[in-house]
Amino acid sequence: MQIRPAAPDDAPAIAPLLAQLGYPTAPDALGQRLERAATSDVDATWVAVAEGPPAVIGFAAGHRFSPVELDAPVSELTTIVVDQGVRRSGAGRALVTAYEDWSLAAGCIRMSLGTAFFRTDAHRFYEDLGYEQLARKYEKNIPH
Repeated sequence: MQIRPAAPDDAPAIAPLLAQLGYPTAPDALGQRLERAATSDVDATWVAVAEGPPAVIGFAAGHRFSPVELDAPVSELTTIVVDQGVRRSGAGRALVTAYEDWSLAAGCIRMSLGTAFFRTDAHRFYEDLGYEQLARKYEKNIPH
């Protein structure tokens, strides 16, 4: 298995993975978002895929930011998914490890991630990797 940066050309393989998470998206729109992430000079964004036989089997994304209350940047893993047919293959662990390596190289002092209450398998996965539940996260859509 190989972890490599995701590219806009990966969008057709990543879109079905996002649908498995409950985020259906058109490959064309996803390709544009991946392009924006790769070329942004505002956001420090990390996007990667796990490749294994036969092709892309996982996807993860996150970003680095500098909160005003801390002296160093932190990172947040915003998305991670492994194809349901190959879960427990080590792809998720490899993606998280690659993200941790990127975060460390980017000078981050802390990593965080969010997961839905109903994803109990994911909770155990993150706890097995040393993550602790420290807070609740609240969200609100902003009408346009």
